[in-house]
Amino acid sequence: MNVKVHSGDVSTALAQDNITLREAGREARAALYTVMERLEMNDLKGEEIPFVDDCLVAIAMLEEALR
Repeated sequence: MNVKVHSGDVSTALAQDNITLREAGREARAALYTVMERLEMNDLKGEEIPFVDDCLVAIAMLEEALR
């Protein structure tokens, strides 16, 4: 199969991939914040602290990746 690809097509595709990845990262960040808030609100004994910490680490990683 012979497919002709123009450099403009490649750069457009790469830009679209980056936008899609950024959107996915933002959605993941929002989901982590939601989970973390639920854990904090329902954790009266402090048992969920490791999970909250894991959410914070994941959020920090996403923040760095989105820069």
